[in-house]
Amino acid sequence: GKAAMHAATDKTLCVVLGSGGHTAEMARLLQGVEFDRYTRRLYIVGEDDALSLDQIAAVEVRSSVYSGEYFVERVPRSREVGQSWASTPLSVARCLARTARVLLYHRPDVVLCNGPGNCVVVCVVALVPRILGLKRIPIIYVETFARVRTLSLSGKLLYPLADRFIVQWPQLLDRYPRAEYIPNLV
Repeated sequence: GKAAMHAATDKTLCVVLGSGGHTAEMARLLQGVEFDRYTRRLYIVGEDDALSLDQIAAVEVRSSVYSGEYFVERVPRSREVGQSWASTPLSVARCLARTARVLLYHRPDVVLCNGPGNCVVVCVVALVPRILGLKRIPIIYVETFARVRTLSLSGKLLYPLADRFIVQWPQLLDRYPRAEYIPNLV
């Protein structure tokens, strides 16, 4: 019936936003997302990231024709640019704890990310229910357009973990054969 049909399309998409170029690329990627399929969107942004809030508002204006809803959750950055490596474990622990609470509350059905530092933490937390046999949350990673010859640090860390790993330059397939090449995404 109607309830069964609604349940089949009532999915939560978790989108991890960084700042600057990552956010601009993700906003362009989201233009291709079927918001009638992902009726709930969860955006995870850094605590101090104002740019992403503007981008989310612009993306969601387009989606307002659908009956969905969206949530924005702020998490501490896993590592600030220029932060010493000695203090990084504490930052990562704070990000990990907050991200775990966010994902436990929202229970996303899929994670979409493109390389900001926090996406590694989000993806690791998203793997926990899978490891425990509770829920499989597919991870889709899109390497940033700027990475032509090598992967970003986030890409290198997530290559073995992502369910789909998408690159935008064909020469990356030589070194990363499990990747999918999809040109002109952004």
